[in-house]
Amino acid sequence: MKIILLGPPGSGKGTVSERLEKDFNLAHVSAGELLREEVKKDTAIGRDIKKFMEKGNLVPNRFVVEMVKLEVNGKDNYILDGFPRSVEQAKLIEGLGIDLVISLEVPEQIVIERFAGRRVCGTGEHGYHLKYLPPKKEGVCDYDGTKLVQRKDDNPEVIKERFRIYHAETQPLVDYYKKKGILKTVDGAPAPEVVYAAVKKIVKTFKK
Repeated sequence: MKIILLGPPGSGKGTVSERLEKDFNLAHVSAGELLREEVKKDTAIGRDIKKFMEKGNLVPNRFVVEMVKLEVNGKDNYILDGFPRSVEQAKLIEGLGIDLVISLEVPEQIVIERFAGRRVCGTGEHGYHLKYLPPKKEGVCDYDGTKLVQRKDDNPEVIKERFRIYHAETQPLVDYYKKKGILKTVDGAPAPEVVYAAVKKIVKTFKK
């Protein structure tokens, strides 16, 4: 089963994907994580990618599509988290044979609120939210004791720009996959448990 999970920044794609991974034994492929990993390695490509990400702009297809294709090569059961982001990218991966596309829909104001409270530890491996998932000790990671920081691309102005780009570039994907008859939409505004229950029901029904 090959699933695409769409949704604006902060819609909960990562959380939903991780739970689907465990419940349905799917490989979780996050284009964002693949790109951040390349940035972390500080390669020449990584430095180019970083410039786009910090401005809130979409990373060019030549970087993203090839990274994702390499990651899913030989796999039959996976979920693509937040990829593709444009109809152009969707056409470039048509050969993968996607079975189901789930779109999480969330208003901009809720997204900004979610990102305003988001923090990551110094290693970038553990995530928190000041309101929904606070650390035991203020400002410090529970696991490795490093200082919690706000990612540059999590500030409100960058989020607004990412949201604008999402609707300009990615919203047409909803129509694209709707025409193919493989799209399902889910309200991503409620609590994570409610959102995931709706997504899980769709995947279970699809598998029957």
